[in-house]
Amino acid sequence: MASVYLRDKKACTITDVNADRLWENLIGLPIPEIKWFDSIGSTNDVALQWAEKGAPDGALVVADHQSAGRGRMQRRWITPAGSALAFSLILRPRDDEMIHLTHFSGLGALSVSKALDELGLKSEVKWPNDVLIARKKTAGVLVELVWQADQLQALVIGIGLNVAPASIPPPPEVVFPATCVETMLGKEINRWELLESILRHIFLLRPRLGETSFMKEWEERLAFYREWVQVEQPDQTILVGQVIGIDEEGGLRLLTENQDFIVVTAGDVRLRPIVGQNRWSETGGNPC
Repeated sequence: MASVYLRDKKACTITDVNADRLWENLIGLPIPEIKWFDSIGSTNDVALQWAEKGAPDGALVVADHQSAGRGRMQRRWITPAGSALAFSLILRPRDDEMIHLTHFSGLGALSVSKALDELGLKSEVKWPNDVLIARKKTAGVLVELVWQADQLQALVIGIGLNVAPASIPPPPEVVFPATCVETMLGKEINRWELLESILRHIFLLRPRLGETSFMKEWEERLAFYREWVQVEQPDQTILVGQVIGIDEEGGLRLLTENQDFIVVTAGDVRLRPIVGQNRWSETGGNPC
């Protein structure tokens, strides 16, 4: 496995054409250091280890091929070479961001969605951390934390995004319908330009974490809004409700058939729409 380590444009020696194109697209972003791998197990694993060793805020790990990537609930996320984006961004939360740690998954997903806007693709954020195009999974976000004793040192936003058809897993491995950017666009794209767009939106949105405008944008892109869903929790309890929004902590707000409001907190849950939507018709004003 070959890798290229980029500290800054003057100091780096580029030996891989993908790394060269990557750097050209990311020059204008506040990314102090980059680690590029042509093949790797998991970008998040490398980023977590790097963060423990003192990687700076904004440091980035990118791989062309990822063989042991993972999503929530330890689901595998394999990235074939040349077909997808697999990257992990290291952030060191400031004091004012500590109360908004549950918003960083939304930050990643919302940034992917806004980058897809620039390609002319309408997308939705499937709570808590997936991005859908035409109700099919296109990207996933995994946020992991780095602790030292009881002090948070850093967090890693890992993102995997299907770009070319080769990135879509075969049917036996798909737990939710999947698609890719190029299939939905009907043409090939430069994936490094898409990466730049996602990262640019992360840096632009980050200062707005917790603000009303950030929460509104997140909520406006929420998949299954006003639809009935089933939420399977870690203890296999099934919650049924109508999606009505996101609360201040980033939890999913549901309205039950009994008109009770419940909030599902981010964790190892499965969310699925209910086919048919044969539920009572909503009357009156907006329960939000």
